Amino acid sequence: MNSIWTSTLIKMGASNEPLSTDFSSVETPRSQGYVFEDPTQRLIVAVIVCVVSLVGLPGNSLVMLAVLLSKKLHNRTNVFVVNLAFADFLTCLMLPFQAVALLHDSWPLSESLCTVVAIVMWAGLGSSVVNLAVIAFMRFYIITKPRKKYEKLFSKPAMTFMVIGAWLVPFLLIFVPPLFGLGRIGYSPRYRICSADSSHPLADIYAILSSVVVECPGLIIIMVCYVKIYLFVRASSREVILRARTQSMQMAKRPKQPPNQMEEAVFRRQLQVTQNLFVVVCSYIICIMPFGLACVIPAPTYPAIPWTSVLLMINSCVNPIIYGLKHPQFKEVFRPILTCSWMKIPEPLLIKKTSSVSSE
Repeated sequence: MNSIWTSTLIKMGASNEPLSTDFSSVETPRSQGYVFEDPTQRLIVAVIVCVVSLVGLPGNSLVMLAVLLSKKLHNRTNVFVVNLAFADFLTCLMLPFQAVALLHDSWPLSESLCTVVAIVMWAGLGSSVVNLAVIAFMRFYIITKPRKKYEKLFSKPAMTFMVIGAWLVPFLLIFVPPLFGLGRIGYSPRYRICSADSSHPLADIYAILSSVVVECPGLIIIMVCYVKIYLFVRASSREVILRARTQSMQMAKRPKQPPNQMEEAVFRRQLQVTQNLFVVVCSYIICIMPFGLACVIPAPTYPAIPWTSVLLMINSCVNPIIYGLKHPQFKEVFRPILTCSWMKIPEPLLIKKTSSVSSE
């Protein structure tokens, strides 16, 4: 951390020295423009990513543990919720190393470790986006299509392929472009983190590829699916309300029964769906879209990328909240886990297995 303040003092002391025309030994991308040098900003970003790690590691662990311990949570959607939690867990696990990089003027540890940190971070963030898109599509399909079609599309072989694909896509994006000379994974002297090596002449193209191939399609899929869910629920609600009003007019012989009971229930359901979709969509846009835009328009947005990256990383600790704590079944399992009341876990997996063996 002292290296940040030392570099600042060196620059101040060097202002009276004659300018040198030999820049061959300089390894930073100053000739390309922006460098994330401000020590205060780097310290703030380092603190934020550490907080994200402290929140995200136990949060995502809780989601995975809940599904592991309760048979009640064993369904198709939660396969991708767990896959998402694991991706976010890996991302949060790498954040302390990024804090170390931010607090120094160069990477203080081994170069291979920085490469591993960058690969795991990119894979985790990319897989997180793919999983969010798959979850959105699953919710759209199960709500708007017949149950049999849903079960046929999301069969066990198809689910296995989707889970593998959620990791295969980001890994291909990490390793394939460098094979064609389009960027390189490693330490970024421009942003002082382990990511895409910004000293590479095609580093910006590498960043644009990551945004265009994963984030933009993911955002489009999520937005389209949730908008279609909302429109479908609204249309279905109107149909139910119309049916309820027709039935209430035919029940003139029982005037004491409130005719608007079903109507109020439908409106409450529509409101709840709308609120949940608002949280999901807004959190995704706030956390991911700014970084994607900054990557697509790189040069003018260099100073914004460190802060949009922070939002991107925050998404890794927010997901357990919006996909776990707002889910009634997850809440039911979280409570006994957090209070260590293991016997109160609904449909505990071990007890379920024991009873099935004894019945046979």
